[in-house]
Amino acid sequence: MLRLPTLLSLILTLICCGAAFSAPPAPRPYGGCGVLTLKQGSGWEPGNLALYQEPGLHRIAEKSPASLPRLAGDAAAPILAASARRGGWTRLFMDDAGRLGWLAETRGWEYASWREYLPGRTVKVLPGLKKGWYLLRSAPGEGGAELAAVTRDQLVQVIEVDEDWARLATPAGWFRWRDGDGRLTVSLQAGR
Repeated sequence: MLRLPTLLSLILTLICCGAAFSAPPAPRPYGGCGVLTLKQGSGWEPGNLALYQEPGLHRIAEKSPASLPRLAGDAAAPILAASARRGGWTRLFMDDAGRLGWLAETRGWEYASWREYLPGRTVKVLPGLKKGWYLLRSAPGEGGAELAAVTRDQLVQVIEVDEDWARLATPAGWFRWRDGDGRLTVSLQAGR
């Protein structure tokens, strides 16, 4: 039989261990092929958005813009990752697990590919990546010579995009802005 001091120390140990084993951090968002900015006006007001398995076929969810994984923006103009486009439809990431749904575009919304969207923007390098992800290279790709490293949480300006690589102004060099799984290594900042 356990004595009271032993029992209390056991309970305190379990409480401390529970805090150490808290929920893992949320996964980095998927990048997809570009971004869709939902803008109020032009006949659209925030409300539930109908998402389909295929464009116009088999409604799979109704979600508010606030419940979709937002890359940047605010409630009036959320910026969402798009994985594909077909006609007047855009396939969006519905959650952090990578589930997808097609959304009919509304007039006034703006789509941009990453090649169009990122140049001229300031992004923040995400913390918690492996050391190799912070390296700047002389050319896009793993074959480029290592130049320097950016620091986690560092704000950098993108000049050019070449597939998963972005050329930065300062510090100068190429940086991988999206990993091989399509998840972002940077977060978008408001404005340009």
